[in-house]
Amino acid sequence: MQTILAVDDAKDTLMLLEFDLQAEGYQVVTTNDGLSALSRMEHGDIDLVLLDLYMPDFSGLQTLQAIRENPDFVNVPVVMLSASDDEDEIVEALELGAHDYVTKPYIAKVLLARIRNALRLRENSLKLENLAHKDHLTELNNKGHFEELANKSISHMSRQKENIAIAMVDIDHFKNVNDTYGHDAGDNVLSFVAKLLEKSFRDYDIVGRVGGEEFAVCMPHTENQDAFNACERFRKKLANAIIPIGEELSISVTTSIGVASANSANGEYDFKQLMHTADEALYEAKATSRNVTISHFSAMLNKEQSEVTNVSSTEESLPTESVAMGSLDSESYTDSNASDSNASVSLEDFTTEDVKMTEVNSVEMDGIDYQIGVGNVLGDDDLFREILQMFHDDHHQDGEKIQQAITSEDYAQLKSVVHTLKGVSSSIGAMELFEQTKLLDIAINQYDADNYQRLFENVSFQLTRVISTIKKELNI
Repeated sequence: MQTILAVDDAKDTLMLLEFDLQAEGYQVVTTNDGLSALSRMEHGDIDLVLLDLYMPDFSGLQTLQAIRENPDFVNVPVVMLSASDDEDEIVEALELGAHDYVTKPYIAKVLLARIRNALRLRENSLKLENLAHKDHLTELNNKGHFEELANKSISHMSRQKENIAIAMVDIDHFKNVNDTYGHDAGDNVLSFVAKLLEKSFRDYDIVGRVGGEEFAVCMPHTENQDAFNACERFRKKLANAIIPIGEELSISVTTSIGVASANSANGEYDFKQLMHTADEALYEAKATSRNVTISHFSAMLNKEQSEVTNVSSTEESLPTESVAMGSLDSESYTDSNASDSNASVSLEDFTTEDVKMTEVNSVEMDGIDYQIGVGNVLGDDDLFREILQMFHDDHHQDGEKIQQAITSEDYAQLKSVVHTLKGVSSSIGAMELFEQTKLLDIAINQYDADNYQRLFENVSFQLTRVISTIKKELNI
């Protein structure tokens, strides 16, 4: 169902618009001023805006200009509404970027026809944009669009002095798949790998197909070790996956991965240099044993490199949990070159003196995965407990806040509290709380108010469990 935002300071007009649009099958959101309309559009679910020309304080033209200046709203059509038929005003609105102009009192059939036309043009525009930016087989970003998005992300991380990583992923012996089973089978493998890549990384990571069997992932806000862990998680999943390629026929494939990262100590980041370093790591991975991840710190200024290397094995088991990449802990992997095939080798065994890993002892915490939480702070138990204290101080009343927001139908407050709680619960390793808040967050985004209370009860249970554990651990 498409969502239309109607903006008008006249309540009766909003009531009429809501009635006519809902009767046509649209979901309608209303607001009576331009600033609140801009705020509401930040949620990202608006397909079209009906905007009154004359409104106090912040006019329709000012609102239209603000919409057009925001790159996030570039594909949202705006149809102006006004009781005025002044030609100069109509021209000004169209020149500012309005798609159409309808005078009030409007004729419902005419308004609806113009809305359908604007939405049809938007859909065609999005299709053309998708064709220009997406790989037709995998529907990932194509090489050009990946490079454009990754370059922007790297520049932004450089300005913010934040960490960032790039991974180059190559399917091992892919030519053999095409030669043995045919190109249709090869396409099935490429599509499978692409979907698994999307599922294995965060929503805001940038994933693209940059060559025949080569993919790339840009990971903003990510340190070298976290990037390595995320790539290892993906590599292991794929190595253990069975890929159907025809009737009663399935195969398995592996990947070689090269990772490069940059941090604030390196100075200004360079997209080409980071890609080059990731390519070098990938080349090294393919030149050694394949089915392996090799990670380099990118040598932006000092030309120094350190490597984290893992040798994989067909005997390794998959992690059972699925978590945000920032919460990936340091895992142990089976060394296929060891004399004892069951010997477990820590990543520390493959780490140079420039990259230090801290082993953590498992601690039982009800509702909290200690290894995930402490792994996020590189094994620093004292720091992790400080973070638990902060979580308690900032969020122990979130249950009451969420219940109050649901009761009072305060959407903004509800969204804010739930969205924040979702993020921080993952950071401390409270993964069951994370999953429940994620479900509630999705319902909020979909305006599924009928399920708010039911989903909140699950959140409340997990939050109470986590807070009780923190109180017990910290003697609060």
